[in-house]
Amino acid sequence: MAEKEYFGFINIDKPEDWTSHDVVAKLRKILRYKKIGHTGTLDPFATGVLPIAIGDATRLIRFLSKNKAYIAELDFNFLTDTDDITGYKITDGLKAISQNELEEKFSKMLGDFEQYPPLYSAKKINGKKLYELMRAGAQLDLSDIKPKIVHISKIQILEFNFPYAKISVECGEGTYIRSIARDVGAHLTTLRRTKSNDFELGSSIRFEDLEDREVNLEDFILEPKDFLSLPSIDFNKKDVIALQQGKRVLIDKVDHLEKCLDNNEEYYVQCIGEDEELIGLAQLLKRGGSLELQPKVIFS
Repeated sequence: MAEKEYFGFINIDKPEDWTSHDVVAKLRKILRYKKIGHTGTLDPFATGVLPIAIGDATRLIRFLSKNKAYIAELDFNFLTDTDDITGYKITDGLKAISQNELEEKFSKMLGDFEQYPPLYSAKKINGKKLYELMRAGAQLDLSDIKPKIVHISKIQILEFNFPYAKISVECGEGTYIRSIARDVGAHLTTLRRTKSNDFELGSSIRFEDLEDREVNLEDFILEPKDFLSLPSIDFNKKDVIALQQGKRVLIDKVDHLEKCLDNNEEYYVQCIGEDEELIGLAQLLKRGGSLELQPKVIFS
């Protein structure tokens, strides 16, 4: 019996103490389908939005927006080796800090910011993941790690009652909320992702609901085109066939698309068929005075 085909995303509310791989493995069993992948890891102790790609939607992951949003609780009593509640205490925290002083620290992190990842993270040194080195007894500190430029667009203090604080963070891909806590003299006690790749917590689904035999699993599979932050162009049947054959298609000049090419970066559009289905993605190219689309990710 042929395996049933699925295509789309499922917005999972990841449970605490599950790895992102655990979520994928569980979904493979529930759907009885192998072609499943997550859009980016979420720490096991964290909960919240974890978008999962099903079927050929796995080919679209790299085209999703990179925005993230979190709510986190900080404890200033002490620091830990993992920068969160799962680790061991390594030193006392701050004796005191005011809300104004904390806001000042956060203000210096806004925009493009040079951040050191946690020592217990998947970042690599000489091909080895940091957490593997640390668990093997390596004596490392932050001076052994190269910082990475991340983008933090907003940090807001939601509650403050020293030595505890609750904050919300809006940031780009690769930002460690644990590092934010460490850099202000605290460790995380909870972390909940409220947004990832334009998927939001309010539309997420819990595993308990997926496992309910009364529900139709396909009702939870979301249309990829609704989460791709790319312009779309409608095509007739003839052009759809051409795209599916890997041929370039000439399109009418569209001012806002031409302007997108001015920065010399690769630019993609969604190709929509006559019945409004997503045919795939194509790269926008300028050839002389014309605009062309080169198929990149096309579904048959």
